Order: sequence, then C-alpha cells, then structure tokens
Amino acid sequence: MDTFLAALFSGTSRGAIYALVALGLVIVWRGAGILNYAQMGQAMFSTYIASTMITNGNSYWLAFVVAILVGAVMGALLDILVMRPLSNKKKTELLSSESMRAAIPVIASLGILGVLQALAGIIWAAEERGFPAPYAQEGFTVANSVMPFTSFDVFVITVVLTTLTLTTLFFKKTGVGLAMRATALNSEVARLSGIRTNFTRSLSWAFSGAASSLAGLLITPTSNLSPNTLDLVLIIGFTAAVVGGLDSPAGAVIGGFLVGMVISFISFYDTPEDVFLAILAVLILVLIIRPRGILGAKDARRV
Repeated sequence: MDTFLAALFSGTSRGAIYALVALGLVIVWRGAGILNYAQMGQAMFSTYIASTMITNGNSYWLAFVVAILVGAVMGALLDILVMRPLSNKKKTELLSSESMRAAIPVIASLGILGVLQALAGIIWAAEERGFPAPYAQEGFTVANSVMPFTSFDVFVITVVLTTLTLTTLFFKKTGVGLAMRATALNSEVARLSGIRTNFTRSLSWAFSGAASSLAGLLITPTSNLSPNTLDLVLIIGFTAAVVGGLDSPAGAVIGGFLVGMVISFISFYDTPEDVFLAILAVLILVLIIRPRGILGAKDARRV
C-alpha cells in the first residue's frame, strides 16, 4: 500500500509539471502551427537567472516571478525576431514545398535551443547546481508513518492547478483569450474580422514561455540544474501533448498526468530502465486507438 501511495503521489506531482510543459507546446502549436523545441531551453535559461538571483541574496519569490516574466519575454521575442520573419518570408525555391516551410521553423527552434544551452554554458560555466524549494521536501507524518508526499508536492500541484484554471478562464472569458482561440481556429478569418493576429500569435509564444519557465522552477528542486537538465522534460512533455492531442489544451493536461502516472508506477513497481519503453507503448497504443490524441479534433494538424 505504501508503494502504491508513493507512486500515486509522485505521479500526480510530476504529471502536473508535464501537463504544464505539454500545455506550452499545445498553445504555440494552435497559435502558430510550430513545435517549439526551444521551449525548455527558455525554461533552463530563466531558471538559471532565478538561481543566480537567489544566490546573490534576493528573495525566492522575487526570483520566481522574474523567471516567469523572463520566460514570457523570451517566448514573445522568439516569435517576433525569428519565427514570424521565417513565416512571412516570400516563397523561394527552397520554401516552395509545404514540407520545407513546415520544417524550417522546427529547425530554427532546435538551433535556438542549442544557442541557449551554449550561452548558459558560457555564462554559468556549465555549472551543475541545485535549486532551492520554497517548502519542505520531507514527507508528512501520519500515525507515526512518513507519507511519500511533501509540502513541496502540495505547492507544485496547487500552483499547476491554479495556473491551468486561470488559463482556462482567460481563454474562455476574456476578449484577448477569445481572440487567441479564434486565431488558432482560422488565422485568416480572424485577421479579416479585425483581430490583430500577429499580436495574438506572439502572446501565445509568451504564454508558452511563461508556462515552461514555471515548469522549470517546479522541477529543478528535485533535480540538479544544468544546461541540458530539462531536455528529458521536453521529450516527456511532447509525448504528453501528442497523447492528449496537439490541438487540445485539455488534452495536454490529461496527457501530462497520464504520462506522469505511467513513469511513476513503472519506476516504483518495475525498473527505471523500462520507463521509456512504457512511455513508447502508451504513445503507440493511444495513436492506434485515437490517431489525433485523446481529445484531438478531427481536423488537427498532423506532426
């Protein structure tokens, strides 16, 4: 029973973080039709900034907020300075095929990931460092038994669920959120309706950057921070997004928690070496049964 509870609590906590990463990927995919592989590079860079601020004596909470803002600004700048010019580039012989026009932004995002990792290595000397948690990472004691659930886990789940709730309300209840949804559904119709599609697109990149930075801040206290430390999180987050449906924010959340549970239970009941095999099996099974993902729409873009 203790093992089951440990796996359940761990899966919930990690699944919440994977849900955030998947949500960031889905928001950009819906808004721009691009898979942003630089996403966790932005998270890594902003988390290093937060770590430096804390080391220099600044408040954890100030560093926490600054890192999220830095992630949002980096996301918007990535769209404005790199992705939008690539998307608006006039057709040339190189860009004449649809496949090349789709591949170039992906290649660019991978290049930006490499640049961010190299910059982090130069600025922080590729230093692997710990990152503090704002709350205790010791399990709760109930009836003289230590539960495999910590105050930090409660903090992670609370922050993620609050973020997901506010994001849902933003997209459903605000004018800007509705404009972003309209742009995601059909950018040309949205533009003709008077919506500033370039603005909503950049805002989707900013949302993605902020969500990724938040995920980086929440996961690094349980692992060391290094230029490559979040690469695996990106892979898992992408898997969660595909499982849930690349065009569905709700699907991204479901996919994140599902993949988190699979990883946790395999790690506790089998061996960590089989985790990736289990993730692959879940991915293949879902794509066979639901090729568009659990909540993917029929007309979703294909990867």
